[in-house]
Amino acid sequence: MKKLKTASEGFYTEKKSKFICHLFNVENNDDVQEILKSEKKKYFDAKHHCYAYVIGEDGSNVKCSDDGEPSGTAGRPMLEILQREEVTNILCVVTRYFGGTLLGTGGLVRAYSEALKDSLSKSEFASESEAYILKFRYAYNYDTKISAYFRDDKVKILSSDYSDAVIVETVIPSDKKETVCGDLNNLTKGSIEILDEVKCFYEL
Repeated sequence: MKKLKTASEGFYTEKKSKFICHLFNVENNDDVQEILKSEKKKYFDAKHHCYAYVIGEDGSNVKCSDDGEPSGTAGRPMLEILQREEVTNILCVVTRYFGGTLLGTGGLVRAYSEALKDSLSKSEFASESEAYILKFRYAYNYDTKISAYFRDDKVKILSSDYSDAVIVETVIPSDKKETVCGDLNNLTKGSIEILDEVKCFYEL
């Protein structure tokens, strides 16, 4: 699944109706409600604020709203686009200023979809992969070898602590975890410790 890095506004105009799309990073339903409240306040004079969101590492938390538009003409088409693009933790809000002419169901589906597509095409996304955050503890005399191993094997280091021993927090792709742990065990003659292990999704 991809996640939003940098968002850009999307626009679409048809028969003087203006459709303005904004994308937001969201982690939960509370984030969604706060943003919707802010958007409605910001564009208080607009007729509709239709939205769709996808949340969760597997994209299972979804919802959409037509906000007064004919059923199925705004929220659902936008949600389908987000799912097709395989993006998650994202909220799409399209604000409509009515231009005085009815667009019909087909016209509305096209307008809301095009506004979102315009925003998506100008925004940046990052792909995340399944990984593990592993925290290792080992003696100082192994630091040179392990540092070289991390560098050569392109293991991402999140933090390092040098106190009575070396404690290093790393991110390791799931498919490399067993190999890396085995190699480190060999390098330290079985003395390395794993202090913490957390499964996650990470931009590697």
